[in-house]
Amino acid sequence: MEVSIRPWKIEDAKDLAAAINNTRVLDNLRDGIPYPYAERDAIDFIHEAQSAFAGTQYPFAITVDGKVIGSLGVFRNGNVHRLTAEMGYFIAEAYWGKGIMTEAVSQACAFIFKYTDILRIYAEPYAFNKASCRVLEKAGFQLEGTLRQNAQKNGRIVDMLMYAKLRTYPIRRLSLSDMGAALELVWQVFAEFDAPDFTDEGIEEFKASIAPAYFLPRVKRGEYRLWGAYDNDFLAGVIATRAPMHISLLFVDRQYHRRGLARALLQAALEDAATRTAPRAITVNSSPYAVEIYRHMGFVPTEMEQTRNGLRFTPMQCILA
Repeated sequence: MEVSIRPWKIEDAKDLAAAINNTRVLDNLRDGIPYPYAERDAIDFIHEAQSAFAGTQYPFAITVDGKVIGSLGVFRNGNVHRLTAEMGYFIAEAYWGKGIMTEAVSQACAFIFKYTDILRIYAEPYAFNKASCRVLEKAGFQLEGTLRQNAQKNGRIVDMLMYAKLRTYPIRRLSLSDMGAALELVWQVFAEFDAPDFTDEGIEEFKASIAPAYFLPRVKRGEYRLWGAYDNDFLAGVIATRAPMHISLLFVDRQYHRRGLARALLQAALEDAATRTAPRAITVNSSPYAVEIYRHMGFVPTEMEQTRNGLRFTPMQCILA
């Protein structure tokens, strides 16, 4: 049995009408859907889905072995919630309880997180819809709370549940084969955000410190340990540490700022250190640009700003519990 999601086609109208023309299906959906549901209604829906504005609405047909058996949509919110989207879905009753909906939801989440900048997908099933809750849980959603008396459905006031799934960025230890991409990312971010605060001498000094001829032998000797945060196959952030517990490099690609990557990379480095020693503090020589970023992660200055070989930096420290 092959489960997939795809864009809608007009010829799907008959199968769509057959799937939704069931009060047991409609009892779990929002109001406003016609019943009986005619093929003409399905054609109207598909026309709307096909004209949906890319970037704000993502309507999919759910298929099993090529046959349309349901619908799934992801709808971007607006204003301050523009990186959040709501998901809604259904499949025909004959396909309930077979793991199909979980697979379709998982595929949709993978698509959204790969091809859009959406960070959070949420769904609000009725609290009585235990099957939908299980679908979300198996697809990696977490229950965040109960929306009490949040809807009137079929003449009853009912609770709804808030489930959400967040975009994640897997972090792994970098190998020598990853060093080219890592050092390129470091240089690009440094040039954009840090270099304006440095003299030409400082820029050249930093550039020399990450030159492969200088840096790679030290990685091979174990002087530096590096981790990377990935968005699919894209390296989005890098941290490098050296003994005893000092951050040598911490750089995150511009489009991933303010998403918690720096903190997640730091946590990965600390967890690794804990397997080898018991560090009581972690230190960093912060560039002027990054001082406030480190403050937000619990670091405090230990000395005034200094300049060495054209590099401006503030020694900072974070005491570990």
